[in-house]
Amino acid sequence: MSDGGGHRRRTRTPRRKGSARPFWGNPDTAAGPLDPVEPVEHPTALIDSLGVPPFPRADAAPHYFAAVYARATGMALALAHAYGIVLDPEPDADPTEPGAG
Repeated sequence: MSDGGGHRRRTRTPRRKGSARPFWGNPDTAAGPLDPVEPVEHPTALIDSLGVPPFPRADAAPHYFAAVYARATGMALALAHAYGIVLDPEPDADPTEPGAG
C-alpha cells in the first residue's frame, strides 16, 4: 500500500534566529521629555486653506478628508491624554476673547 499520494514529507531546515533587538527606537539616543500638546479647534484648517483637491469629481473629497483628519486628531489626543501631556485650557480664559485658548 502507498502512503496516500506518493508525496514525500520534507524535513525542515532549522532557521537561524536573528539577533534580538528592539524594533522601535535607536538604543544610542535616550528619549527626552515630551512636549505638551494643545488640542486644536479646527483640525482641517490648514488643509482647507489649500482649496479643493485637484482630482476629477473631487466634490465629496473634502468630506472624506475631514473625517480622516478628525479621526487622526482624536487618536493623537487620546495618546497624548494617556501620556498626560495635553495642555488644559485655562479655566478663567474667555474663548471669545482674541488670543484666548
